[in-house]
Amino acid sequence: MKILICGGDERIVLLSGQLGAAGHEICCIGLDRAELPEGVRRISAPERCDAAIFPVPVEKAGGELNAPFARSRLSAIEVLESTRDTPIVIGGKLGATFKEMALSNGQRVFDIMQRPEFTAGNAAVTAEGALSRLMNASDKAVQDMRVLVIGWGRIGKLLLQKLSGLGTRPCLMSKNPEARALAGAMGYEALAPDCGNALMSSFDAVINTAPAPVLGELSALRDSCILLELASTPGGFDAQKARERGMEYIAAPGLPGKYAPVSAAELIFGAVNNIFKECGIYE
Repeated sequence: MKILICGGDERIVLLSGQLGAAGHEICCIGLDRAELPEGVRRISAPERCDAAIFPVPVEKAGGELNAPFARSRLSAIEVLESTRDTPIVIGGKLGATFKEMALSNGQRVFDIMQRPEFTAGNAAVTAEGALSRLMNASDKAVQDMRVLVIGWGRIGKLLLQKLSGLGTRPCLMSKNPEARALAGAMGYEALAPDCGNALMSSFDAVINTAPAPVLGELSALRDSCILLELASTPGGFDAQKARERGMEYIAAPGLPGKYAPVSAAELIFGAVNNIFKECGIYE
């Protein structure tokens, strides 16, 4: 197969090498300043290929292609339009306009963020990366910390499990009564957002995984409490208020690509291979 790589971070650079090693012909745009694996070819304009792979996520704010290695800004929609003769489009967290345009071009569109084989592994790497960031930020051992995890999604559940394995007794905060009940049945302390100031003042760190504010005011937390934000914008913390209080606020979106790019690339590679099999490209 001939595959076009369109932008992306270190994960996608490594992915291009993995795909090349698997026998595919790889060309790329938007990786101008990246150190490319052997055999990966830079091109100035998209060529007709069998598949186009976009970043995870595809776009930054304002529709800009997520291409940190590009020498200039690229429009995600414009790059997509230039691949209209490429039958398969793969990317992560596809925007509605991006997906609609690809479909209107007659392209088959696949969102890696909708693939369970990717999202489960990605959540595990994110949880591990979050613990690494927490360890680096604190002068306490994790086993001596009282940690609150906000959100009962994949990442939240894995964080609770990993924290427990390190000897601490983590606590969950969720708006969902069913989530709190299930967490309690699994042996975790579980709190509602209106749990009261006394409990909130006991935490050494709060890790947010929820995509919207759950905690509310930060006033009940200690000034020394570490705030670790894993969710995308708008996130769960008021970063400005945290900084005004002198709290340590760590914004850590996209952790897999920063913490463990090789593992993150392997997860994308696995999802891409499964997509190719579903398309009947190879068995």
